Amino acid sequence: MKKEDSKILEKLGKDPGFKVPDNYFNEFNAKLAQSLPEVKITEEEKPTLWIKLRPFVYMAAMFAGIWLMMNIFNIGQKATGRPEAKIKENVIRNNNAQKVNDLQDKSIMNYEDSVKAGIDSHSNLGK
Repeated sequence: MKKEDSKILEKLGKDPGFKVPDNYFNEFNAKLAQSLPEVKITEEEKPTLWIKLRPFVYMAAMFAGIWLMMNIFNIGQKATGRPEAKIKENVIRNNNAQKVNDLQDKSIMNYEDSVKAGIDSHSNLGK
């Protein structure tokens, strides 16, 4: 490895190939400053009280809206007492009772009708 490195250095030499002009770094700052555009410095505007409080006001309004919606839905449920399950159960009972009453008039009931009516096919209809 060292032999190869020495051969390369012999062929190319130790000269990096790049040269910096004389006084380049002494004049660099002045040239850079001249090439940059002028910047106008303005004072920062202080945020008003509304701009500072606006996110908190919006958040409070959002939570108040959610709270009101929940109360509206709860009031509706309290007034009705969630009758959906009771109504459904009563409708099913009434339908089954009507089917049994209709089928009691007939002396013979098939299995499918007894299952739809919700009664045991082995029990008597009159009970």
